[in-house]
Amino acid sequence: MTIGEKISLRRRTAGLSQEALAARLGVSRQAVSRWETSESLPDTEKVLQLCRIFNVSADELLLDKSPEAIASSRLPRPLWRRWFRRVYLWIESLGVLMALAGLTGAVSWALRMDQWYYDIGRIGTALLYHWMGPIVAGGGCLMILALFLLIFDVLLSWRD
Repeated sequence: MTIGEKISLRRRTAGLSQEALAARLGVSRQAVSRWETSESLPDTEKVLQLCRIFNVSADELLLDKSPEAIASSRLPRPLWRRWFRRVYLWIESLGVLMALAGLTGAVSWALRMDQWYYDIGRIGTALLYHWMGPIVAGGGCLMILALFLLIFDVLLSWRD
């Protein structure tokens, strides 16, 4: 399939006329017609704009492979990688909720407290001597774990 045929197919699939595509690219309708009949080729900047308009990669537009062959050449992610993002997002959400619950408890305890055990302030005393401290610490640990999992996922994505 030639580049002109691909442009024509993508244009029709997107529901654009030659005039509409030409207006989006800032060229004449005749230029689009020449590209589609393979009389001429678009310059590099226009190819990039076409890729953005059609939401395709430059490989799909320029190479002689069919879109199905390009899609099949990409390896699907294993199941654990597909669920990986969901897992660390849930861990992050749980960590944030735990930290907020602990801090809310510490603030409410501090507002009802009339004396401090040490000179660390009311909220510090509440976090140190009551149930709120371990909750906040656990939430913080979960947030740090989720951050490390996010970094790991980004590194895996770069490798792919």
